Amino acid sequence: ELAGVYYIGIEGVVEEDPVTAFQLFERAAEQDHPAASFMLADCLMEGEGTAKDLARAVPLLYRAADSGHRYARQRIRELLANKVCKP
Repeated sequence: ELAGVYYIGIEGVVEEDPVTAFQLFERAAEQDHPAASFMLADCLMEGEGTAKDLARAVPLLYRAADSGHRYARQRIRELLANKVCKP
């Protein structure tokens, strides 16, 4: 996945570019790609390549979790346990 390459970079080949990674994750998430939805949510929660936006991130996590993405389910559990969001 090209978005992942830009997200982490490849030493000596591709520089990290969180803005490009965010844009590519966003395009893939629009096509209902579960991993892209999760990564887009992660970028939004951490402010990687974009401004932090928890309100936009949470529905993306739920969409990824509903598609079977395990890390999305885990992240939702963490947010609920910390009372960051409501079910």
